[in-house]
Amino acid sequence: MSDEQSEQDKIRLKRLAKLQQSTSTASTPAPSPSPAPGAAAPVPSTSTPKPKSAPSAPATPLPKPAATVTPIQKSATKPTQKPTPTVQVQSQPQPTPTAKFTEPFVVWQDAVIQRVLRLTLSRDQAEASNWSLAYLKEVEQDLLSENPDLRSPLQLNSEWIDTLLLSRLSLSPATMTDDPEVITVLASLPPNESILEYLCGCWKRERAERYKVSLKKAAPAPEMAERVDVLNNLKRLIISYLGLVLDDPTTFPQDHIENKQLGALELRSLLIPALGSTPAATAFTKASGLQSTDLPALLQDLATAPDSETGVVPVISTLITRSGQELVAGKLDIGGGKGNQPAGSAATGATGAVGEIPWLQHVAALQSMTEVKAVAAAFPLVSNWDTTLAQGATPPQIEFFSLLGPFLRLSTFPDAFPGIASAYFPNPIDTPRGNLESAFGSLRGTLRMVQNTLFRSVDNIVRSSPTAREAVLSYLGHVVNANAKRAAMRVDPATVSTHGFVINLHSILLSFATPFMDPSYSKIDKIDPLFFKASKRIDIKEVTKMSADQQESDAFYTLQEGETIPTPNFISEVFFLCLAYLHIGPMHAIREHKGYEQQASHLRRQMNELEADTTWRGTPNEAQTQAMIDRVKKKRELYSSHLHAYEVQLFDTEYLSRCVSFGNLVMAWLVRMVDPKNQHPKVAITLPLPEETPIAFRMLPEYIIEDITNFLSFTSKYAPQVLEDMPQDQLVTFMIVFLSTPYMKNPYLKGQFVEIMFYLTRPTYRSERGSLGDVLNFNPLALKHLMPCLVHAYIEIEITGSHTQFYDKFNTRYYITQLLKLVWTNPSHRAALQEESRHLDRYVRFANLLMNDTTYLLDDAIAKLTKIVEIQKEMEDAEAWAARPSAERQEQEKLLREYEGHAKSDLELGSESLRLLKLFASETKEPFLTREIVDRLAAMLDMNLNMLAGPRCQELKVKEPEKYKFRPKELLSDVLQIYIDLGPREEFQQGVARDGRSYSKNLFERAERIARKTSIKSDAELAIIRAMVTKVEALKAAEEEDEAMGDIPDEFLDPITYDLMRDPVILPSSKTIIDRSSLKQHFLSDASDPFNRVPLKWEDITDAVELRGQIEEFLAQRRAKKLGATVEPMEDPMHVDS
Repeated sequence: MSDEQSEQDKIRLKRLAKLQQSTSTASTPAPSPSPAPGAAAPVPSTSTPKPKSAPSAPATPLPKPAATVTPIQKSATKPTQKPTPTVQVQSQPQPTPTAKFTEPFVVWQDAVIQRVLRLTLSRDQAEASNWSLAYLKEVEQDLLSENPDLRSPLQLNSEWIDTLLLSRLSLSPATMTDDPEVITVLASLPPNESILEYLCGCWKRERAERYKVSLKKAAPAPEMAERVDVLNNLKRLIISYLGLVLDDPTTFPQDHIENKQLGALELRSLLIPALGSTPAATAFTKASGLQSTDLPALLQDLATAPDSETGVVPVISTLITRSGQELVAGKLDIGGGKGNQPAGSAATGATGAVGEIPWLQHVAALQSMTEVKAVAAAFPLVSNWDTTLAQGATPPQIEFFSLLGPFLRLSTFPDAFPGIASAYFPNPIDTPRGNLESAFGSLRGTLRMVQNTLFRSVDNIVRSSPTAREAVLSYLGHVVNANAKRAAMRVDPATVSTHGFVINLHSILLSFATPFMDPSYSKIDKIDPLFFKASKRIDIKEVTKMSADQQESDAFYTLQEGETIPTPNFISEVFFLCLAYLHIGPMHAIREHKGYEQQASHLRRQMNELEADTTWRGTPNEAQTQAMIDRVKKKRELYSSHLHAYEVQLFDTEYLSRCVSFGNLVMAWLVRMVDPKNQHPKVAITLPLPEETPIAFRMLPEYIIEDITNFLSFTSKYAPQVLEDMPQDQLVTFMIVFLSTPYMKNPYLKGQFVEIMFYLTRPTYRSERGSLGDVLNFNPLALKHLMPCLVHAYIEIEITGSHTQFYDKFNTRYYITQLLKLVWTNPSHRAALQEESRHLDRYVRFANLLMNDTTYLLDDAIAKLTKIVEIQKEMEDAEAWAARPSAERQEQEKLLREYEGHAKSDLELGSESLRLLKLFASETKEPFLTREIVDRLAAMLDMNLNMLAGPRCQELKVKEPEKYKFRPKELLSDVLQIYIDLGPREEFQQGVARDGRSYSKNLFERAERIARKTSIKSDAELAIIRAMVTKVEALKAAEEEDEAMGDIPDEFLDPITYDLMRDPVILPSSKTIIDRSSLKQHFLSDASDPFNRVPLKWEDITDAVELRGQIEEFLAQRRAKKLGATVEPMEDPMHVDS
């Protein structure tokens, strides 16, 4: 045997080694779709063993792109006819198509193999074809020597196809030989034809022959079967060798090939239209006869052949990985950005520059590949499908090097594509809003197309097989676990994946969730509440739970011996993955958006301050100051452009609508989790709920309810129109349920609920009461429980644990005042408030906090107004003001702006708090008349009345009071109204009488004159105040008489108020004796011993029985002494006139 034959044996052994895991017995390969209806089905034939391979993309020059996008299409019914060289076989004419076979089988078999493989074992036939048929001389000689019965010329048959193909593929023009016939054959081979081009041509010609056979509908079944068997064997072996060459292009000699990318990259021009006009693409089409419409059928055959893993996996790996590499290396973005390499540079390769292929064609190529079901099923078999499994793989590496990562990261976020922000928002501060909206619209349309294409691609993979679906879910779980740091408040961007990558995956999951987000939530019972116990796909071990510590959580999620839980279904997988991606995706981006917004606002204020001060002009520091202004301006523009880039995705109403729909499902599911009947929303939940929190709810990650709440808060502020288009009852039910129960212990989230309700009741172009106003006034659950919920929220927001809790509570309480105003006229809500006021301890605490807020805000506002008046008076003297040093003037102007900002905020919040106090004191009087409240209420009102109507009220005459929301007449009217409502009650009169700091009869007389002059109160109302003052004066006179009766023993005085104790109690830790009313007042704000700060429980205090008896005896003696004094006339009677 010759050396060349030895090489063929080596190739055969190599091929057999690759196919070692499959059997050598006959099997039925899945035939490609018949090109014409009614074609006969192929019969079983001998198969080639099934291989395993680990493909890798060869480093070859990048092809030069064209400009259009045309995803590949599936083959038409009849194969595309392309002119090919006519093969003359013994001058035999082509038969006219008939319904039956006219050629004998042996003749037909020989002719078909010749036409498909373009080879022969007859020198005469080769010469007659002008050597377009390759004459395999050595094969002819071997067959004749091994089979003496054979006679030349040999007719080709199906049994020799493997040998024939192997010999033909081993031919190379570079082979050195002295045989003139072999030299002739080698010289006649198509110039520069690659092995893949030859095999693809064979595949295309076999399909044409199969189509001809399918037309013989009247042929006997045995004749049809034997011919189909030949075709099946041809196809099987062609596909087998195609897979081998695609996996390793060096399997057969191709050293003579010049300026071609060998292997799977040769198919790339069929997938990406931009490459269709390159010389390499033209040569490939001419040599193979393949068009882009043939690619799906070829991929189908490669994927469904017995050795499909060898055939299709290298194609996927090479083509998809190359497109991903070009997306990254070329810095291609959806805004049209390219890499910085110019065409024709040294780095561009033979076929064009990096980044010249439009990004859309790469994405379309991905979708086109997955449209073939068998190919889609093979995607997870590619070695870099999930790089999270690689040791030490970081989230950025996962994004760049996993198979789909470069496609999934396409977005407008500046963390990955800063060029979009600068290209579309180059001058964000001065650009007209219409131009900005145009840029937003263009980018959002493109982004939606990207996300839709990505979903269709992933959906094709998921639907292709159960194994592929599990691979997709596994990849999603690995990515979310690897990016756990994105849930943190502060994170190094270099350690996590980009916003676009994660949010695109979230968008894909939302699309998967769409079928079970129907308005009736028909599949809500399919969501497994024990998902985290049944599956470890999402790691929640270190995540904070709703209401469980780490030990309880570990015990719950550990399967006990013998405990089994069903595997979660696909709906549950998607539901909880979607929640996890909401947590690490859009919520993290929303936090960063807020940061950019704050930075841009800060820089705007800084710019205004710099530009307002012109004293630096004409000084030696002018150049330095101007440079500083330019730096601040440039930085502000950068932040603003990045802010707009974020808003392309985060403000996209289509994306937000899908998120809100999913949020509604989550809210309904969470309510169902705490519903004792477990029937919500099919049967609406009823309140109140049991005190004990359901165990499954306690063990859920807290981020579930936190993220839904924060997302709805974000949407209600920035895109309320999205929520307007959604049903609101589920939202209201969710908020009412979790505001009214102790199941959710995070007061910050309760504040977020209030904020959502506030923003959704703001006037819109559709409704003056927003999208939620009418719902709050008609929803049965809201009518009964909204008022108590708002009262509870007002109390609980006092301490949130946040470093900004002092300011947060005022904002939340302002929202509460606005909601209460909105529903105040509804009798059902007021009846609910009356019912809530019967829970005296809780309601008194609410009243105390309301007074605290009103006192602080109005005090602070009045102090700031006083300072504003002082600075304004200084500035009125223009000459003296100009004479001051510029630094001093600048400092005073800065203080003035700060005071103005504080005063406006304090007055707006304080006025609303006072108005709420007025309404509640009128509607629910009793809690405001308790001993622990009434004295502080009277003192607060007297103090504010003194500031608004007392001698110093002139100090509050600021310029442009409306600028600060300072409306003194309204404030005075509200204060007087509380006196009118509570004045007739003796408890209130006594409280006013006990105020020794601000009360005076003269003050009320001044207030009456102002009220009458400004017509803010009627004579009848002022008469009520006068009557109250008269009684207060009488009480003060009686008190002075009591004081004249002698001093009170110190042990009878309250250690805090120094008033006579009426109900003394003993504190358990400090053993101090204090009056119960004083302790209650302290306890309203701080549940601790006021003398040592030790935590205090109300039930631990004890009555000071002995001391109480002594006090009662002391009071009885004083009463007796006073009675005796009234019987005996006094020598110097006391007169109390004022």
